[in-house]
Amino acid sequence: MQSPAEERADVVRDPREVRERIERLSLVAAATAFELVLFVLDSALPRPIPWIKIGLANIVTLALLVGAGWRVAAAVHFLRITIGAVLRGGLFTPFFLLSFGGGAVSFIVMALAVRWAIPVLGFLGVSFLGALAHNTVQLLMVAAALSDSSVLVLLWPAVLLFSLFYGGFSGWCSFHFCRRIPQLAEGRLTQSARAG
Repeated sequence: MQSPAEERADVVRDPREVRERIERLSLVAAATAFELVLFVLDSALPRPIPWIKIGLANIVTLALLVGAGWRVAAAVHFLRITIGAVLRGGLFTPFFLLSFGGGAVSFIVMALAVRWAIPVLGFLGVSFLGALAHNTVQLLMVAAALSDSSVLVLLWPAVLLFSLFYGGFSGWCSFHFCRRIPQLAEGRLTQSARAG
């Protein structure tokens, strides 16, 4: 009878599992790099409200949620947020907390919508919900930091409008991105990724 350590060693030696792990790591690395490029581009564009961006990186996040599963999408999404924060000047700054808080809630909302409602909502609807969740959480955090609830009343209409516009744009781009990659359109990138 093999010990647990020997059983783990046998599993690791399985060529299929090794290949699947390499595929998953390669996918995460390539998608994170792509999201970072979109993040840098997005950061350079003008903003109607200081913390509201188009959210170009979410094009990749939504495509991964559909085509690779939530675990791969989460790894890429949160790696990009963390690396992006370092590029902008450090972790645990107010900008990082805004980004992480909005990004975490947005990801959860999109992941649930992809799992349960994408046939009804489509890419545009899922992306809009993600953008609205992201911007709403950030607005609530800003209002709490300022101890001023009037910020909510003043900026909520703009948050709704830009979430609709930017979320719709990102969803449209993500849909066409998936159409260009057959494996994404079929809801699979690697067997191991989809299993997550």
